[in-house]
Amino acid sequence: MRKLFTLAILGLLLATLCFTPLLQSPKSSSANALSILTTDNAEYKNGTLTIANSYCLIRYNWINVSGTQVINYVLYTNSDYPYPTPVVSLVGQFFQLADGTKVSVISALDKMEIYRDRNGDGLPQANFTAEDSEILYYMYINMSDSYDIIPIQRMIEDNTPHYKWGFTYVNVYAYLLNATVSYGVAAKLMFEHITLSYDFSLENNVSYLKTSSDIGKVTNIDVLDSSQLSLNNLSLALLYPTSTHTSKSYSIYIGDQLYNSTTSNETAVNLPLARVIVGSTKAYDLVFGGNYTLNRDQNNETHELKSEAASLSSIPTNLYGPVLWQTSFLSDNLNLGDLFEDSPPDITVDYNESSLIYRICFPIWDGVQVQNDPVYIGYLFSSIEIPEISSTIILPLIIIVTTSLAIMAAKKRKFNFTKTR
Repeated sequence: MRKLFTLAILGLLLATLCFTPLLQSPKSSSANALSILTTDNAEYKNGTLTIANSYCLIRYNWINVSGTQVINYVLYTNSDYPYPTPVVSLVGQFFQLADGTKVSVISALDKMEIYRDRNGDGLPQANFTAEDSEILYYMYINMSDSYDIIPIQRMIEDNTPHYKWGFTYVNVYAYLLNATVSYGVAAKLMFEHITLSYDFSLENNVSYLKTSSDIGKVTNIDVLDSSQLSLNNLSLALLYPTSTHTSKSYSIYIGDQLYNSTTSNETAVNLPLARVIVGSTKAYDLVFGGNYTLNRDQNNETHELKSEAASLSSIPTNLYGPVLWQTSFLSDNLNLGDLFEDSPPDITVDYNESSLIYRICFPIWDGVQVQNDPVYIGYLFSSIEIPEISSTIILPLIIIVTTSLAIMAAKKRKFNFTKTR
C-alpha cells in the first residue's frame, strides 16, 4: 500500500513539473512573431521571445532564403528560474509550389519509448486497442539542469551556403511509465545530454534540412517500483507526430500505396520511402534507411537504423493526449496566419489529425549514446508530375499530414561552433 501511495505521489509530481512553467507570474508581454521575424527581411536571425504569464522563454531560429522559410523554436528558461528547464522543440518549413500553392510542414519530437524487439524486425510493434505491444516504457523527457545554445552560422561548403545552429539540453531528466501499469513512475533516468542541431542548404530549388539528434548516454537510473529494470538488450524509439497545411488536397504514399496513420489497420509499416503529393505534384520525399552511430565506451559502433509509419492505434493517446501539450506554450506566440497566408491559425500538433506519425528506431541501444541525421527534403516551386501513380487511384480530398525525411549516408559532421548561455 505504501508503494502504491509513493507511485501515485510521484505521478502527481511528474504532472506538476510538466505544467509548472504555465503557473508562474508574468514577466512581459509576448512578442508578435510577424514583427520579430519578417520586418527587416533578414536572411537569417535568432533570438528570444518571452511568454506572457510564464518564466519560460522561446529560442527562435529563422532562415529566409530563395522563397522558403525555416523556423525552429525551443522552450527553455533563464538560469535564475527556480525549476529545471522543460524539453520542448519543433521545426517547420514553409514554401510554394510552381502554381503558387503554399505549403507548411511542422514536426516535433514528442516522446521517446523503450521497447523489446521480440520478433526481430527492429520495429516496436504496438496495438493499444488490442492491448498488445512490444513497448515496455513510455518516456517523458520534460526537464534539464541547464542548456547550451549554438547560434546560427552561415558557412560555405562546396560553394553552397549552409546555415547551421543547434540547442543542447544538459543533464536531462526522464521519467519512465510502465506500459502495462496505468499509474505511477517506474524509474527516473538522467541523460548526459540531448542535442538537436540543424543544417539547412538549398541547391537548384531543392532544400535540405538535416535535423540531427544526439541522445547522450544514460548516466543514472533510479528504479522506483519493484521491477528489476535494466536497459541491457532494450531498444529506443523517437516518436514524431507531424502537421502539414496547404490550400490543396494532399496524398501520401508509402511505395505505391496510399497511407494515412489515422485510418491504417497496420500498426507499424516499414518505411523505406514515403512520397507526399499535392494534387499530382511532388512536394516532399521521405527516404528512410542508412545507419546510426552508437558510442559505447568511447568506441563507435554502426548499426542499421529502422523507421516505421505508425498508426494511431499504436499511440497511447489516453496517456500522451491527442494534442502535444508542449505546443500550448508556443501557439499564442507563433500565429502562422500572421506569418503566411493560407497557414493554420496556430502550430498545435494533434495525433488525431496527423496522417503521418512516424518512429525513428534504434534496435540496439542499451542506454548508451546514439546519433542520427535525418533530412527533410523540400521541392520548391515544384511542377513535377507523378505519372507512375495510377489514374485509377482516387486521391483523397482530406488534408494529409506529413514531413520530408531522408537519411544522409554521408559522414556526420559534428558541430564545433561557439556556444552561448
